[in-house]
Amino acid sequence: MTHAGLAVPAAVFGPKAAAGSAHALVFAPVTPRWDDGAFFTPVTRVLAAAGLRVTVVDTLAAWDEETATLDSFAARWRTLLPEFGRVDLLCGNALGGALAQVLLPGVAPNAAALLVSGPARSDALLDARLTEIADLAAGGRSDAALALLHRRVQPHGHRPDPIGDGPAPHDPGAGRRLAAGLRMLRGIDVSDAVRDHPGPLLQIVGSHSQLVTQRHTPAAPHHRVAVIEGAGMRPHFERTAEVSALVGDFLRQKGLA
Repeated sequence: MTHAGLAVPAAVFGPKAAAGSAHALVFAPVTPRWDDGAFFTPVTRVLAAAGLRVTVVDTLAAWDEETATLDSFAARWRTLLPEFGRVDLLCGNALGGALAQVLLPGVAPNAAALLVSGPARSDALLDARLTEIADLAAGGRSDAALALLHRRVQPHGHRPDPIGDGPAPHDPGAGRRLAAGLRMLRGIDVSDAVRDHPGPLLQIVGSHSQLVTQRHTPAAPHHRVAVIEGAGMRPHFERTAEVSALVGDFLRQKGLA
């Protein structure tokens, strides 16, 4: 898709042309390359089954050297948002979740938000872990960066599964994406934007996450932060049935299904 002159890879699921169907816009996490929305598949299935039209976008497609901070990156995405039409449910995973929360003040007050491991604020430990991965990627070691990221997204104490036949050779494009996306998350704090959002919000994090945890997810009293026991950064894959049930209940309670 091309929006405001910028090519933004996107995948659309659910009733694409159904009149009156609610629309979910999903922001991707930091990925070495666009994966056609595979990162969110378990949740996308629930959204589409509930009758929502789901647009999943490659968040980092809007990045360049002029958008080095999350604030400047969000400013660019604000100019792109109108191109996607009405958004009833704003979603995001990891970096995508952080971006979604920064954008909340610009969406309709009653718009819902659904976040998976999406930090609204950082801390010293998260910054250090993100920096370690980003510096490897920026230093010509995207192979090592991906291996370390793979280890960090696993639940704490879990022995990581091997990555295929081993790490891929260094990919400069993947390295730039990893470094840029992870560095944008360092030192962030958009707590006020989250707490001030009058609409419904569900944040899902893993109890054993090595990166984004409950302490990184401020919320207002009418919001919900669900902690999935034993899960890491990808609770929707690690505890699919539990997370799918949570999302389905959220949609029904908020009148989106």
